[in-house]
Amino acid sequence: MSSLKRNLGMFVVFVIALIIVGFAVSLVADAIFTPKYASYDDEVVEDIGGDNVLKATLKSCYKLGEENIPDAYFNTSFSSYIWKGAKKITYLDGAGKTDYIIVWKSSAADYPEFSGNTVRYISDYLTGDYEGRCFMLYIPDTQTVYGILADSDNITCSESKLMYDLLGLNKSEYSLLNLEPHQSYSTGSYSSGGGGSSHYHTVVPDRYTLSRTDPGAYYDHYEYGDNYEIDDYLESEGYD
Repeated sequence: MSSLKRNLGMFVVFVIALIIVGFAVSLVADAIFTPKYASYDDEVVEDIGGDNVLKATLKSCYKLGEENIPDAYFNTSFSSYIWKGAKKITYLDGAGKTDYIIVWKSSAADYPEFSGNTVRYISDYLTGDYEGRCFMLYIPDTQTVYGILADSDNITCSESKLMYDLLGLNKSEYSLLNLEPHQSYSTGSYSSGGGGSSHYHTVVPDRYTLSRTDPGAYYDHYEYGDNYEIDDYLESEGYD
């Protein structure tokens, strides 16, 4: 009987050891090997500036890494801006595609476009070396600008996706296609209320959506040459 108990005890110890070793191996494998696809429950959350003012959330995405990057200028359809003290975050989506976002927090002194006592923001698409969207938010109380650039080389990120999905902004306060510093329309967590001036005084869909849902109105809002890909598409559809 004592021999049976001893053997049973050794078996239990052996099973426990196997479980511990398996768990350790799993942890090491997760740390070393990058998954091929992000799972549905994966999420990348980035508190831009680290002060809970503006957060970016990439749902069903897996964070591959982040790195600090040098200060640099980037071009949009309206102007050229700079990111300072920025970091680049690379991520993987559920389809196995990889892309990145660039986020930063900087002094409003680096952005002469932003001034005054009201919250202002810019939403625009990128030109030149980058394909994607950008959003910048000016907080007058702290004289601070928060910025995010979402690359679209591999993973498409529309303007509405960046503003309303990634950043979780309120559609009633932050409308699309604000190419110049623009004041938020209604009161909210960042808004002082009131009106504001912009190229567009009503909500206009994303330019890609507009070119396909209302081609005749596209050139009422944009000039030929603003986006040659869209120009080529409209010409192929018989629009001048």
